[in-house]
Amino acid sequence: MNRTITNPGEEQRLRGREDGMTRPSIARGVLAVFVVLLGIAIGGGLYEQLVVMPLWSSAPPESVLSYYQHSVLNPRFALNQGGRFWALVMPLLTLSAVGTLLSGLRAGPEHRRWRLGAVVLALGLILATGIWFIPNIRRLLGKEVSAMSAGAVVSSTTWWVRLNWVRSILFLVSWLAALRALTLPTTSPTDPNPPR
Repeated sequence: MNRTITNPGEEQRLRGREDGMTRPSIARGVLAVFVVLLGIAIGGGLYEQLVVMPLWSSAPPESVLSYYQHSVLNPRFALNQGGRFWALVMPLLTLSAVGTLLSGLRAGPEHRRWRLGAVVLALGLILATGIWFIPNIRRLLGKEVSAMSAGAVVSSTTWWVRLNWVRSILFLVSWLAALRALTLPTTSPTDPNPPR
């Protein structure tokens, strides 16, 4: 099909469509990666919450101290809370969240609202994980726990478990918002100048 193109931007836009790599398709791909990684993180978090956490949080302070002692005496059999899985997933999730944020800035208003809501919530939760959850779980499950009073162990365990449920629910909300954004077109149907 031979078309006369008078606008250089139009030529670039058409060439991009022929290559299959338009900005909306890249933005949608980055969002899809974010959705998958967020789903993996939610699954890993639920596994820890339902399977691993009860092993140390069921009857504090005794359960926490016994979990720590078991880990010290039998390091080969210790469950590594937040080990290699989280060391891989969280940086990838963070990078995909930043990529999703940047790739969606020029999206249509409804799509952008859902996308940015999901990303901002996820990034806030990732930040909270690094600032509060990781230091506190290391303190609870590390050698510092043996120096803590029984009341402090009970209080820290209770707070950690409760706030972890809140964090899990908010990650789920972020994932649902990202899924919603994935179902919406990246451009507004009435937008005369769609992102290129």
